[in-house]
This record gives sequence, C-alpha cells and structure tokens, in this order.
Amino acid sequence: MQPAPRSDSIGANRKQRRAAIACTACRQSKIKCSGDEPCANCRRRSLTCQFAEGNNKILVSERYLRDLQKQAYNWQRATGVKRSREDCFRFDDDLDAGHIVNEFGATAELLGSAPGESPTSPAADLSCTIWASPFTLPTTVIKDTHQEQRNWIWLAPSSAWSLTARLIVMMTEKLEVDSTNDPPRFYLDGDIYPFAWNRVTNADPVDTSGLPSLDYALHLFQIVQFHLGQAYRIFDQDSFVTRIRQFYNSPSDGKAAEPRFWFVQLLMVLALGNAFLSRPRNHKDPPGAKFFARAMSAMPNYTSTGKDSLLAIEALALVGLYLYAIDHREAAHVHVSHAIRIAQLEGMHTQLPEEVLGAMTVARCRNLWWSLYIMDRHFSPSLGLPMTTKDSEITTLISSPSSSPRDLAFSLQVRITRMHSFIIGTIYKTEKTPLGTFLEITRSILETMARYAEEIEKMIHVSFQGSIDNVSEETRHTILLYHQCVIVATRPLLLSVLKERLEKLGGAEEDWQKFLALPISLISIGIKSAEKTLQIIGDENGLLETFLPFDLELTYAAALHLTMANALFPPNTDNQSYGHVAHLILDEMVLSGNRVAEARKRELIRIEGLFQELARRVEQEGLRILTLADQGLTDLAPLNVSSQSQSGERPVAEPAMAFQSSVQENRPSSAGSFTPANVEFLDSIGISSNEFLSIVDQIHNPGMPYGALDVRPDWLSGEDPPSFTIE
Repeated sequence: MQPAPRSDSIGANRKQRRAAIACTACRQSKIKCSGDEPCANCRRRSLTCQFAEGNNKILVSERYLRDLQKQAYNWQRATGVKRSREDCFRFDDDLDAGHIVNEFGATAELLGSAPGESPTSPAADLSCTIWASPFTLPTTVIKDTHQEQRNWIWLAPSSAWSLTARLIVMMTEKLEVDSTNDPPRFYLDGDIYPFAWNRVTNADPVDTSGLPSLDYALHLFQIVQFHLGQAYRIFDQDSFVTRIRQFYNSPSDGKAAEPRFWFVQLLMVLALGNAFLSRPRNHKDPPGAKFFARAMSAMPNYTSTGKDSLLAIEALALVGLYLYAIDHREAAHVHVSHAIRIAQLEGMHTQLPEEVLGAMTVARCRNLWWSLYIMDRHFSPSLGLPMTTKDSEITTLISSPSSSPRDLAFSLQVRITRMHSFIIGTIYKTEKTPLGTFLEITRSILETMARYAEEIEKMIHVSFQGSIDNVSEETRHTILLYHQCVIVATRPLLLSVLKERLEKLGGAEEDWQKFLALPISLISIGIKSAEKTLQIIGDENGLLETFLPFDLELTYAAALHLTMANALFPPNTDNQSYGHVAHLILDEMVLSGNRVAEARKRELIRIEGLFQELARRVEQEGLRILTLADQGLTDLAPLNVSSQSQSGERPVAEPAMAFQSSVQENRPSSAGSFTPANVEFLDSIGISSNEFLSIVDQIHNPGMPYGALDVRPDWLSGEDPPSFTIE
C-alpha cells in the first residue's frame, strides 16, 4: 500500500487536533480533556462541565511567536522552574505577613507563556509602542571634564539619577539649544562634598578623645533611631546602649573601644546624629564629617570579620547611608554591597534556626537583612546597576510569625520596595515594548498595588485620627514609596509621547491618531501620584528630612514627572502650584545647608527650561495640542487632540466614560466600613484600591466601554473576544 501523501497526513492530523475541544475546567487545570459532555474529569470530580461557545481563532505572526518563545526560554532559565498559573496568582494571607511571596508571578508567566494562555494577547499586536527608554542606542556616554577622573560618564538606562542628564543631552540636541556658554554640569562622587580621610592600621590604637558626653551621645543615638525610622532596622538597641555605657565608664582603657567595628558604629552614630541636628554653616565639609572621617580612619580591614560579622554589617550599612546622603553614590553602593556579602556568608538571607541561635539573634539577623535589602533596592537602581541579590535566592521571613502592627508596616515597606525593583527590571528592561504587552505588565503591577493600597487603608483605619499630622513617619514613608512605584510605572507613557514630539519637530506631520490609543487613565494616576507626593512632603506640619536624600529624591522625581506632563499635556489653566511646591521644598532643604538639594534645584530649573522651550516649539510649529480632558484626576476623562490652528476644526476625542466600574458593584470595597473622615483622608493622600482595580478591569476586560482607556484591537466589533490558537 502506498503511504498517504504528506499533505494528506498533515491535514488529517490537523483536523483531528481541531476536534479535541477541552472544557473550561480542564483548560483552567491544564489537564487533558476527554471531549465528552460531561467529560471524564468533571464526572470524577463532580464538577459542572461547560464548554466555551464560539471557538473563534486568529493567527499571529511568526515573529511574535518567536519573541514569546525567547521570553519563555529566558524566564525559565532565570528561575529554573516553570510554575503553574494557579501558583502565580496564589496570595495566601498567612504567607503574606511573613514571606515575600512571588507577587509578580502573573507578569513573569505572561512574559513566558504561550499565546494561547494569555486572554488579552491580541492587544500585544497593536502598532503603538511604549518607549521605556526614548534615548538612542548604544547607551549615552558623555565626556568627563574632570581630568583626574575617568574619560567618560556612563548614563545608565534605568538610573533615576541619569534620567535628567539623558533628558538634558537629548533635548538640547533635538531642540538645537546653544549651551556653549552654559554647559550642563553632571555631578559625580565627591563633586558636591569633596573630602578624604586617613586610614589607620589594625595594630594602631584608636583615638578615643574628643567625644561628646554620655548623655549627649545617648541623645544622638535616639535622634538617629528616630530618623532612620522603620525603613532601616540596623541597631540592636539594648546591646548598643549597654556597650556605650561600658565604654564611657572606662574611656581611657584601650580595650573599651573593642571590638573595632563597634567603635566605628559609635562614631557613625555621632556623625549621623550631628548631621540630623546640624544648622546651616558655610563649611566645605558635609555635616557630621568630623566623626565620619574618624570612623573611616578606624575602619578595620573587613576582608575577615570573624566573630564581629554582625557589627561589621551594621557599621558598613551606616557608612553606606551617610555616603549616599552626601551624594557619594558609588562608594555607598560598594559599602552596602560588601555588607550584603558578609550577611550572605552568615546565611542571613535564609531562615535561621531559632532553637539553635535564639529568637533574639534570629530577629536581629532578619531585621538587618531586610534593611540591607531595602538599601540595595534603592542604591542599585539609582546607579543603573542590577540588584546585588536576587529574590529567588531569599528564603528568610520578613517578620516573625506573630507580627505586630509595626512589623506588618515594615513588611509592607519591603514588599513595596521589591515592587519598585520589579518595575525597573521589567518595564525598563527593553528599549521599547508593544502597547499590549506594556498594558499586561502594568495590569499585574496595578493588581498588586491595589492590594498594597488595601493594606494601607487598613493601617489608617486602625490608627487614623483625621489628619496627616497624626500619621506616623513609617506610614508616611510607606505612602511615599507607594506613589514612587506608580510614578516609575507610568513614566514610560510620558517618555513615549516626548520621543514622538521631539522626532516630529521641524519634520513631517506627526501621526497624532496613535495618541488616542494611549491609556489615559494610567497617565492620570501617574500625575496624581506625583502631585500627592509633593503634597505630603510639603505639608507644613510634617517632618521634612533635610539630610537623608529620600525626601529630596522623591520631591525631584515628582517635580520632573509633572514638568514632563505639563509640557506634553498642557493643563486647561496656568496652575503651576505643584511645581511651586517642589521649589519651596528644595529651598527649605537648601536653607538647612543641604548642598545636594542646591545642585538638584539647578538641574530642575534647567530641565524645566528645556520643556518650556519644547512647548513653545510645539505651539510655533502648529502641532496638535494634547490634553487630558477636564484635568480632573478623579474623573479620568479621555485624551483630547486639538489643532493649534483656529480653522474651526472640532477637537478629536474618543467618547467620554464615567470612571465607574462594575468592580464597585460586585467587589466589596475595603473602605466600606470607613468613616467619611477616613475616606476623605485617603483621597487626600491619593490611596484608593478601588481606583486601581477599576483600571485593572478596563485593561483586562475588552468589552468595557472605552474612552479613558482606548486599546481596541481591530477584531473587536461587539462580540466576545476570540480564543487564541496557533496554526
């Protein structure tokens, strides 16, 4: 018998494969379905067997399929395990309090899943592209004018510090601004606060003279504890106070300053305490520099720490914080990375046995590890460097199983910090991303952020008294970290519009229709978070941190975000109040003697001038004006695209959509039991889980009304979206 032709056999197989239709339960469980109704699996498990109606199919390009296969390979190689979708979406409340669960598994699986497993994959084929980095490749490098330093300055693609430098370089070139007489200044380590110190050897005795009194030293220790707050749990308070009393009881005894790492820690407490209490002086050195230089001089050779490893970690962490505060970012990263390596050698990234080491020692190690984790997740992105540790390598708990409210707040800070590093590592990983893929990644981020918002709402519901003044510093810091994530996650939308506008200046007519596909609700919540950040930091009754750089960095990031937004989407009025608030905050820091804030203000003024020039050029060339309709962020209206000419042409806009979702009808609100004062306060600080969940539903449900979010694929015409298969 002659074998059947190849084409006939292929057609037979293809026909047979199409006939194998799985029921809904088997598809969700990813098991083989018998195809009967009811199927064998549903009969065995006593489940209702349902088959999806209308198995419409679409084709995808071979290039798109190859991209997904490559992403799947990279993800599986990085993790070493392929997890089920159920595991990715599992959020156990008991684990949430104590573990860092894989809250971003949904996005990770999305990047490595087959097209048939993504319900919204068709959106990924949209022609619109989101530029996470609108700068040219290879990576921008500028020539270093400091002869004693390296010949070039690398501007890292994901670095928050280099974002301004890259924007200045790009916009100065695109706008053809003459900067010959006023070249931009980019500050490196030691440019703002240049100073050095001498190092003594381990054999030399340390100098214990010139220290403040015991009472003042204890006072400075309390000041440091307060300012570091719950974000950094570096000290074991009882043992430190005991040792400092022992030291002052016999200061002339050379052994009182032993172990050496503890004495370094004491000097760092004095340096930080003086920095927090410093008054503005016209000194070249930073506040607290005298004790910091002595601490660095007394620093032992920490290549071998021996039994003093915990003290070495604490001392190095304090040194890293001080260096970062005075804009020595590279040196700070080196010291914190060294502390992390020592901690890893001690196994602090794993679950240590309490029955062997004791509960107090394990708690100390746990607090130290997560403090280092937060530092690393902050320092590394600021330099555009990969994280020192991977989340997959960490197994220790965030807090003890019997967590107090303060431990739960600390746990939330750690998880929000992890979210920030996740955003940097996914959204900013590639130069450009298809709009559909970007929305899927953002949807997973917003789902997690909504749960964090619910936790913040619960925290405020317990301790709320009616004003921001009564919110603890740790809660205030948590809220600011939350808004930072939103700003960073939505920034690529602004960068994409900026790139399009700059490329069309002086050239051909821009394709403004593509702007209608941008998710305006996401742009609006980014602007809202930037405004709320400045509102919280600028509150006159709040504590403005003038030495540690975190309030400074958050203020600058929010001001830069609003500067871009106001230039790209001009508001209906000339209200620049939040830009004014940012300048007032920076002015207060400058008056406190913070020279880093003075440098950042100069950079902000320069970038504001460039965006003002961009707005002027857009108006001069008659390009379309983009506006966020109504500018009211509580009513996320559609994007308006209007002509600059006065020809009577009607503005082009999509149908408006009231910002209400079926979520609010079917999903119980976490704020349902809140008092009106609580709800008003949550709105004033920009925390709303329902708002995020509504946007998630807009992205996830293509059948919802569009307008605020217009990402309609070509195949959508009112019917149910088709299933996704590969032919």
